Amino acid sequence: MTISSAADMNTNFILSIFTSLLLNILACIHIYWAFGGLWPGTNQQDLINKVFGRGNQFPSPFSCLVVAVGLVLFSSLPVLWLVRINLDLSPQITNLIRYSMIFVAIVFLVRGIIGYLPWVTKHWEPIFVRYTKRLYNPISLLIGFSFLLMSI
Repeated sequence: MTISSAADMNTNFILSIFTSLLLNILACIHIYWAFGGLWPGTNQQDLINKVFGRGNQFPSPFSCLVVAVGLVLFSSLPVLWLVRINLDLSPQITNLIRYSMIFVAIVFLVRGIIGYLPWVTKHWEPIFVRYTKRLYNPISLLIGFSFLLMSI
């Protein structure tokens, strides 16, 4: 193993663990909301304004749990990609993981970009736009680029 490939492995390891951990934290937040948690809001309408951006009804607990399950499944992809050689996966399964990671990257990159478009954000609550531009978009872009980097 060359120094370059060892550095790539370390980078992929750190990126995989960080991305998986971040997605699992986001999944935990969605589970918290499914069971009635209000953070970062102070009441349900404040939570809706900060997290959903408009309307007066927060998504159902079932919807929050579905998103949490999706995030947990997404979080498994970087780890699978990291250990794919040790698992002796077939080329078809390896390609399925790679294309799944590219799909997840696109989803998060699109989410991260949309929040910066003024013709989209004009329909959202100002507090949500502020949270989106300062927190949600950067996190989405970070996750998207992480998946993209890992899959190439």
